Amino acid sequence: MTTDTTEKFLAEVNTLYNSQDKVRREQADSWLQAFRKTSEAWTIANQVLRSPQLTPQSEAARHFAAGTFRQKITLDLHQLDATARNNLRDSLLELLYQYRSGPRSIVTQLCISLACLALQMPEWQNVLHQFTELYGKNPETVTCLLEFLKILPEEINTNNRIPISDEDYRVRSRQLLTDNANEVLQMLLIYLQNSGTNTDYQKKVFECFHSWLQSGEIAIGALEKSPFLSLSFDALQADELYDIAVDVVCEIIYETREIPESMPIIEQIYPRLLPLRAALKRAMEEEDDDKVRGYCRIFTNAGESYLDLVVQHADDFRSIVESIVECTAYQDTEIVRITFYFWHNLAETLYQPRHANIKDKFKDIYSNLVDIMIKHLHYPKDLSTWSAEKRDEFREFRHVMGDVLKDSCLISGSADCLSKPFATLSRQIANSANGNTVDWQEIEAPLFSLRAMGSEVEDEEDVYLPQIMQLLQQLPDHPKIRYAATLVISRYSYWTRFHPQFIPYQLNFISSGFDNEEVSAAAALALKYLCKDCSELLIEYLPQLHPFYLNVTNTLHGIDVFEVTEAVSHVVAAVRPTELLKALQMFCLPIAQWLHEFANKGTSATEKEIRIACDKLEQFSIIIKVVADPKKEASTADVNPGLVHPCITIIQELWPVFDLLLMHFGSDSHLSESLCKCFRYCVVFYRIPFRPLLPDLMERLVTVFGQTYLSCYLWVAIKCVQKHCDGEGTEMTMAMLSFAERLSVTMFSLLNGKKPADIPDVIEDYFRLNLALFDAPITYSQSAIFPSVFQAGISCLSIEQPDALIAIIMYFNKLLNFRENQNQQRPPSGVQTTVTITPTSPTEVSLNAALTIHDTLWKQYGTSFLENIFKGLMYTFPRDIQHEEIHEILLDLSKLYPLECKQWISEIIQQLGDSNLTSEAKNSFIKDYNLAIQEQDWKKLRRITNDFIAVFRRRYLASRQRRDKE
Repeated sequence: MTTDTTEKFLAEVNTLYNSQDKVRREQADSWLQAFRKTSEAWTIANQVLRSPQLTPQSEAARHFAAGTFRQKITLDLHQLDATARNNLRDSLLELLYQYRSGPRSIVTQLCISLACLALQMPEWQNVLHQFTELYGKNPETVTCLLEFLKILPEEINTNNRIPISDEDYRVRSRQLLTDNANEVLQMLLIYLQNSGTNTDYQKKVFECFHSWLQSGEIAIGALEKSPFLSLSFDALQADELYDIAVDVVCEIIYETREIPESMPIIEQIYPRLLPLRAALKRAMEEEDDDKVRGYCRIFTNAGESYLDLVVQHADDFRSIVESIVECTAYQDTEIVRITFYFWHNLAETLYQPRHANIKDKFKDIYSNLVDIMIKHLHYPKDLSTWSAEKRDEFREFRHVMGDVLKDSCLISGSADCLSKPFATLSRQIANSANGNTVDWQEIEAPLFSLRAMGSEVEDEEDVYLPQIMQLLQQLPDHPKIRYAATLVISRYSYWTRFHPQFIPYQLNFISSGFDNEEVSAAAALALKYLCKDCSELLIEYLPQLHPFYLNVTNTLHGIDVFEVTEAVSHVVAAVRPTELLKALQMFCLPIAQWLHEFANKGTSATEKEIRIACDKLEQFSIIIKVVADPKKEASTADVNPGLVHPCITIIQELWPVFDLLLMHFGSDSHLSESLCKCFRYCVVFYRIPFRPLLPDLMERLVTVFGQTYLSCYLWVAIKCVQKHCDGEGTEMTMAMLSFAERLSVTMFSLLNGKKPADIPDVIEDYFRLNLALFDAPITYSQSAIFPSVFQAGISCLSIEQPDALIAIIMYFNKLLNFRENQNQQRPPSGVQTTVTITPTSPTEVSLNAALTIHDTLWKQYGTSFLENIFKGLMYTFPRDIQHEEIHEILLDLSKLYPLECKQWISEIIQQLGDSNLTSEAKNSFIKDYNLAIQEQDWKKLRRITNDFIAVFRRRYLASRQRRDKE
């Protein structure tokens, strides 16, 4: 090691690991990362690892050199030709022998490097046989073999950075894993049986076995005949092997979840599970959380995997179920959580009609779970000792426990489940009445359980709920108890509908909750559900609700205001049509008056007043939405179709106020969104009644969008088009098209002055507007804006914001779907392309003209379009983008324009200048892509595209990560 680069490497490693100077360490790291990308790194890493020096500097350098091999084999193997790769393999095998005694971290890095190399070297045959010959016969080197065998399936199944095609991966994975699984199983068994009392050695064997088992390569049949099953359960008795033994046993159980084919091995597993219950109880008595967690995992895995057997043979498997109950009752909530999925699956299975008779056998189990859950629901005595994060975690955990309570109701019945919190509440109220101190937690927990079980309690329940509702007014006046009790009323509002005698009491109970800041949120929610479920029964209370509403909405904030507004809206919506306008005016005119006064203030309005105005507009939106709810039996939107709808009358009265708001605050992003929500609800929920006002709305949208460029106005425009574009060439369709053309003038002006990345929300809504127009594709295709929108879409494909990008991709997919669907009607090449459609049903000529326009645009801009698509797939598109739609695009293009696509692809790929893309890879892809088009093998076209993009992106992303570190 005398070269300057080697000395520099050693010095930089020493600086990285030992220097106290942060800036100097960062410089060293940058140099070393750049060094790793060079071809010279192969040689120097090899030299450093072979050096006999044992100085601290060399030890750090060795670790870095081993990591260098791992990284370069993953990312830079293309730097080596076939001969160099063989030399690299032989060198790594020699190094592994050199470091057979450690350090273990270097052994691990070398094994990872060899596993990655094996996956990418199909010419390297008999990999496992070679390893066994080299390292499997000498006790001194067996640990190297075991480490490699453990790592091999892990790397093959989890390292998605390796640049290899899916097809090559499948072939090589089968060669390395599937074809060797039985041999590996036998080898590991021999090593385990010869291990004596060496638990470290045994642990390595079990880790290796677990890795292969987890990969799914070891067949159940092979496992059935292997002593590994018995040995794995025996290993649970050794503290040193306990953790890995739990992992192995759980994996064995999971792999045998296909019951019919696994019955012979399940019959071996089952008798080995039963003695573990005694071990579980000992661990619980000793409060050994780690042991309890392990046994809990085993029993729960068995319950989940053998669920059908648990149900069909309830008596035989009861011991396993009872063991899971004991785990659920344990004090550590993280252990308790492990069992929840089992309880849900079991309840769903038992609830099926075919298991009606079996369900009774589990009633006591689920009844016991109710008591257990109520116990776990208790907050600690001193809640102030908990951090905010811990409180949030516990709140989330309580809601998950609520799901277990629902499952318990399904199996044990609501009466049995309700009896438990009722008994607890009655007892605590009696204790309090006798002068005993009762902590609020003792009452809040059963109240929460009542709320959680609400969805599974029948409307006609007449035993416990009437008593529970009477109990609520006897509870201690503590804010947390009051909060929980109010939410109980909220949860049982559907029940109150069938028991209206409780309405006056519940209204008073809820109303008084608004006087307490800690309870007001629960009160708002309860009022919303009570009014929703009992709307017709509350009409007589409107005179009292009106002043209450005006008063409370002046003191509440945020979502509480909206929930109270929704509450009274449900009652208003239930009013008879002849009295609806009067009821609406009671609640809407105060909003209108406030907004009118605010709008007249113009620029003198404060930020606080603007926020209040947004809330007022939100309240109005809620009212008009709820009143027009199409889910109601007699939708008010359809009442007296010959007359002006009462909501439209209210909207007309508010229209001058809307104009003032647009004039003075149309450019305010928050207020404009609230106002647009009102417009949107008008269009969506009152389609025909609102139509007389539609021209005014569209005129204002065009004007204000031209002034503000805010996307919310396009958002409303989309709904206008969706609701009123009603077929090819109709009067309304032509009006919507003209509307879109006027909006497009502003949009194209904006695109000329802004980068797409600066206006993603506007771009998204603009292309969704054009998607809505495509409900009349022939009319739209011949519009003046279509070619410009087409070109704009291509240029905007560079955007990285997912929602905007998806909208553009959906747009082009829609275009190609239309063109492909009409493929049998392609016009002659000389058809005139300037035909204008008239407001009549489309003719064959107009259809042909539309198709010709599409063909002309695709042939003119196909290269640019495909170039942006491929660059997006390779560089910028998010990985979770809708690739399905992109593949549809590529498929349709190849079907429609096969000759052109071949030419486009060749030009685009050849022009790509990227060091991560070799000429060989380019030529291979072009050849395969064109051949797939020629053979019309569309599955192949998709596969080779996926492989090409996947291999490139792995390489590119890895290299970019390295650049970012520099």
